[in-house]
Amino acid sequence: MTWSEQIRRELETALNEAEALGLRLDRSDGACELLVTVCALPAQRAHDPDPRRVLRLLRPTRIRVLLREDGHGGYGPAIGLRGLDDVESFFASLGRWESMYGWEFLDRPERISDWPSQPSLTLDLRPGPSPHCLFWFNECWQTTGTRYCIEGTVDFEDLQITRADGEAEPLANFTAEGRRWREMLYGRRGNPPQVQTRPADAPSWRDNEGGTSFVGDQPGPTP
Repeated sequence: MTWSEQIRRELETALNEAEALGLRLDRSDGACELLVTVCALPAQRAHDPDPRRVLRLLRPTRIRVLLREDGHGGYGPAIGLRGLDDVESFFASLGRWESMYGWEFLDRPERISDWPSQPSLTLDLRPGPSPHCLFWFNECWQTTGTRYCIEGTVDFEDLQITRADGEAEPLANFTAEGRRWREMLYGRRGNPPQVQTRPADAPSWRDNEGGTSFVGDQPGPTP
């Protein structure tokens, strides 16, 4: 993909108000995959309302994740994670979550200016540096009612996008879907868009028999 400032801005617009809900490595090619639920208005495939997309971050060099409890007095210390399986178990244990906001997610080092010197997890996958870095976050609750913020960065070389069923989606389609959503949301075109929901028979991102999440010594429910 040929990167430019315009492409970066279009991607950030498409990602604003997305929900980050999964992070894993693709064993076939080593890509880091981030599952997001986006606000999108497809021009075609209206029969497929699934709003999930997978950002495939190609040739990643470093993955960092920071998990902290979000209390009334601010964030607690970093909660240790042993690997991406722990990250996935935490996502699977969530009962509620909020969307990303701020409009700035690509090549924005200031977004992690409040991080402690040691995050919850650092995976150095290959020698860097990488030309790009994606920042993501999720302010969320477990079903126990405890609130957390999980966030992370992925240093990578290039990016691909697929639908939840694995079908590739061209970048131009992905950014246009986000743009059309906002144009309708703000009254610039037609009626307000309808919120998309994942169909009951949609393919699953994670195994429904996944393990139990342990966060702050409190076990979360199995997904």
